[in-house]
Amino acid sequence: MAEALTDELVEEILVRLPPGDPVSLARAAAACRQWRRVASAPSFRHAFARRHRAAPMLGFVANLRDGDGGDPYDFVARFVPATPFRPRRPDRRDRRALDARHGRVLLLTTPWGPNLEVWDPVTDQLRALPRPPLPDSPFSWNAAVACAAAHGECDHLACSRGPFLVVFLDSDTEDMRVHVYSSESGAWTGPVYGPPSPTYGVEMVPTALVGNAIHFLIDATNSILKYDLATRSVSVIHLPPGFVSDFAVLTTSEDGGLGFARVEKSRLWLWSSMETGPEGDAVWTQNRSVELETLLGVEAASIDNDCVGFAHGVGLFFVRTEDAWFSIDLKSGWVKEEDCGDGHTHGIVPYTSFYTPGTTLLSP
Repeated sequence: MAEALTDELVEEILVRLPPGDPVSLARAAAACRQWRRVASAPSFRHAFARRHRAAPMLGFVANLRDGDGGDPYDFVARFVPATPFRPRRPDRRDRRALDARHGRVLLLTTPWGPNLEVWDPVTDQLRALPRPPLPDSPFSWNAAVACAAAHGECDHLACSRGPFLVVFLDSDTEDMRVHVYSSESGAWTGPVYGPPSPTYGVEMVPTALVGNAIHFLIDATNSILKYDLATRSVSVIHLPPGFVSDFAVLTTSEDGGLGFARVEKSRLWLWSSMETGPEGDAVWTQNRSVELETLLGVEAASIDNDCVGFAHGVGLFFVRTEDAWFSIDLKSGWVKEEDCGDGHTHGIVPYTSFYTPGTTLLSP
């Protein structure tokens, strides 16, 4: 019966399966050789992504220390699933996740660095990068990963197998400097210098991609550095006047705008920005605050102001209490206590990507 269907009809059936349940697609593809062949074709991955547009959050990478074997440097980057998808090796020992975008996770080897790796949890491919061309190990820095295609040339729906860039920012010199690694050339570019280095350096928290620019939090979350991937220009965006926060996370809106969020006094505060001028004169609006004590069902004193995460493209927030991490969907009011396994989790990097059977579960 199945063989009576054309490949085109089989594809039309399979692309309608939910992207957040990759196991259902794998099971359907295992029905017969024809269905497996269709689902494993590279063209199907693109068709599946185009059908659903927004990649699901397959899970997140929890940065934790689990005390394994009494090792004082027991860092682990652990993939925690949010769907039935499971990577082959969920634990990356002696690693810390810095950033994730376009189906890739940027890892830092610990405790010494900056030794960087790019990991695709779906294919389990891991690529070690050469060290940035710096005379010494920097003290204050951060890095981001992104598809190498220029803005507008890629819809980023199925580009995780293509070339990528890693943007490395540090403030150990008089002026901030940026180096960019290209997977196509296998090398780093020379430095691009920006504004004077801030007093409090660069925050090592996940970045945000808005348009063609990577945004980094800097100066104890008082400012944002913007690096344009196309023009290779560097500028600074100032946060609201008088804004003081020990911790914040960059966010993006459905229309592609830049924002940030912070937790203070048991509330989640959300800010969004309008267009910025050449001097970084952004117009910021505090557009929402969410009372967390009732929403999470915890005491206000247990809510941690220093840990908050955000899943770009999905809109989920992550906040931490003394005992657990919670994911929050503000649209639906859905709240889930996350299980990161044994150990103390000190940060979360969400991972979004499409999974199709031609990658791991059904590959030869």
